[in-house]
Amino acid sequence: MPTGRNVLQLGAMLLALAAVAGCGYFSLRYAGGVARTWDEVDFALALERFDLLAMQPHFPGYPYFILGGLAVHRWIADPARALSVWNAVAALSSAIPMVLLARRWGGGWMFAALALTAPYLWLMDARPMSEGAGIAALWWFLWSVIRAMEQPRSWARHAAALLLFSVLMGVRLSFFPFGLALVPLWADRFRFGGERRKMSALLASIALTGVFQLVWVAGLAASEGSPAGFWKLSLAFVQGHFSEWGGSVVSTPMPLAERMVRLFGDNLVWQALLAHSFAAGALLVLILAATAVARLWLKPQPAALADDPRGAANRRFARWLAACVLFYALWALLGQNIEKPRHIAPLVGPLLFFVYAAVARTFAALREVPPQARLRFMAIALHMLLPLLLAVQFVQGAALLKRQAVEQPAIFQLHDYLRRLPEPFVLYTWEETRVLGYLHAAYEHDRIYTYARFLAAVEAQPARRVLLTDHVLQGFADQGVDWREHATKLATFSADPLFDPAYAEIELYEWKR
Repeated sequence: MPTGRNVLQLGAMLLALAAVAGCGYFSLRYAGGVARTWDEVDFALALERFDLLAMQPHFPGYPYFILGGLAVHRWIADPARALSVWNAVAALSSAIPMVLLARRWGGGWMFAALALTAPYLWLMDARPMSEGAGIAALWWFLWSVIRAMEQPRSWARHAAALLLFSVLMGVRLSFFPFGLALVPLWADRFRFGGERRKMSALLASIALTGVFQLVWVAGLAASEGSPAGFWKLSLAFVQGHFSEWGGSVVSTPMPLAERMVRLFGDNLVWQALLAHSFAAGALLVLILAATAVARLWLKPQPAALADDPRGAANRRFARWLAACVLFYALWALLGQNIEKPRHIAPLVGPLLFFVYAAVARTFAALREVPPQARLRFMAIALHMLLPLLLAVQFVQGAALLKRQAVEQPAIFQLHDYLRRLPEPFVLYTWEETRVLGYLHAAYEHDRIYTYARFLAAVEAQPARRVLLTDHVLQGFADQGVDWREHATKLATFSADPLFDPAYAEIELYEWKR
C-alpha cells in the first residue's frame, strides 16, 4: 500500500511532467513574431540574407542558431517567429539532459520543470534571441561532460563532449567560460593515455577540440569571402565591444562595487532568477532554510549525505560546474553589458541545479534514518515547497509570456506616434533606428552618437523639425553637453522592463534651435 510520502512523490512527478508539457505548449503558442531590439532584428534579418558585414546577424554569426532558425523558416514565414519557435523546441529538448543529470542526485523531472518554467528563462525561450537555444545547448554539453567523467577512458564519450562544446560555441560564443569543464576531460586524456602516449593523447584531444570549432568558424570565414576578411571583422567587433558600445567594465563609467550589486543583486537575483516575484523569492529562501535545518538534524550524516549517489564523477562534476559558474560570473561582470540581464541568465539553471541537488540528496538521507516527528515534518515540507515553487513559477511565467506576446514595445509605440506626426521632421536615435528600419519607417531617422556631428546635421537641415530620443540626450550628457535648455519633451512611451530593460521607456524630445 502506498505511503503518504510515496503519494507526495508521485504527485510531484505528475505535476512536473504537466509543467514541462505546459511550458512547451505556451512557448510555441506565444512564440514571438516581434523583433523588438537591435539584436533581435539582426537575427531576423539573417534568415533573409546572412551577411556579417551588414550585421545580419552581428559577429560572431551564431551559425548553428541561424541554421536551426532557417530549418523552421521553411514552414514559418515570419523570421522572428521562426527563431522563437526554434528556441522553444531547443529549450524543450533540454529537459532530457536535465532529467538525466538530476537522476544522478536522486531527482528527476521536478528539476527540469523548475528550470524550464523559471519565468525569465521562459520569456527568452519565446524570443528570437540566441540565449534560449544557447542555454539548451549548455545542458546537453554539461550532460556529456559528466558522462565523459564517468568513463574517463572512453574516447567516444570524450569526443561527444568536445562536439557538443563546439555546438554550444556555434550557438552562443559568449558562453565560452563553461568550456572550463573541458579541463578535467583533457586531464583524463593525459592521465589514461598510457605511459608512453600521455602527451600525444592530450594533444590529440586538444586538436579534436579545434577541429570541431573549425567547422563553424571556417563556414563563417567562407561567408565573408576570405579568412583575412573574417579576421578583420572579428578584430573590429572585439575592439568595439570592449571599448565603445559593448557595455563592458572598460566602456561603462560605473564603480566596480555598484556594478557588482547591479549585476548580481538586480540582474541575476531579482530579474533573471525571480522575475520580480516576492513569492518565488520567499519560497526559495524557505527551501534553502528547510534543507539546511534538515541537514543539521541529520547528524551523524547518513550515507546519502556522506557520498553522492553516483560517486566520484558527481562530486567532480559539481566542483567543476561551480568553477564554470564563477568564471562566467566574472566574465559577465567585466566583459558583458550591465544593462541587459539576459547576459547573466545562463547562471540561473546551474544555481537551481545546486539547490535541487541539495534538496534531492536531503530527501534520500531522510529516507534512510529512523522516522522521527521533526524529520517527517521536514520531509513533507520539502515535498510541498518544491511543487509550490513550480506552481508559482508556472503561473507567473505563463502570464508574462502572454503579456510579452501582446504588449506593444516602447519602440513600436514611438513608431506609431511618429507615423501620425506631420512631416517634415528627422528623428535622431541611439539604437532605436535599427528597429525602425526593420519596421520600414517612412519618415527620416538616423543613429547619432556625437554632439558635434549632431550639430552639423541640424545646421544642414534648417527647415526640418529635429526630434531626439532620451538615449541620444543621455549620450550628449556623457560628453559634457548641457542640453536641458535646448530640448522639450513631447511624449513618453513605456513597456515592461522585463521584456526589454534597455529600452523599456523611451522619451521623445524636440530640439529647439
